[in-house]
Amino acid sequence: MSLVRWDPLEDLSNLREQMNRFFDQTFRRGFFAGTEPFGPRIDLYQTDQEVVAVAEIPGVQSKDDVEVALTNNTLILRGEFKRVHDVSEENILHSERFFGSFSRNIPLPAEIKPDESTASYKNGLLEIRMPKTEKGRRNIRRIPIQ
Repeated sequence: MSLVRWDPLEDLSNLREQMNRFFDQTFRRGFFAGTEPFGPRIDLYQTDQEVVAVAEIPGVQSKDDVEVALTNNTLILRGEFKRVHDVSEENILHSERFFGSFSRNIPLPAEIKPDESTASYKNGLLEIRMPKTEKGRRNIRRIPIQ
């Protein structure tokens, strides 16, 4: 029988790796789905005439990997982040990027005209411009600051 020297630092790094893998698989990938939305980060603002959404989608390889759908009061984004390189799971040493499908429903602050809306994709940013209906335009009332 031989003795094996115990190295606490080696055990800690192994434990850290196992904990990171556990949290990545459990928490980041949807176990607590309501905590942080998976998918593009979105800025949403409005002017007198339109509602504008700007979404960060730098991991999307092509505009064909994203679908934009609109109702009178909801923006729906669906898409997929794909791996650029085909790498097997056992060869991955560290990964912070998520790969997979996403879907987000964003309520809009005013009624819009889906048929007249436009979307453009450039440099990893998706911009969606949605003209407001007359009813939606009346929802904005500017209040003077005293």
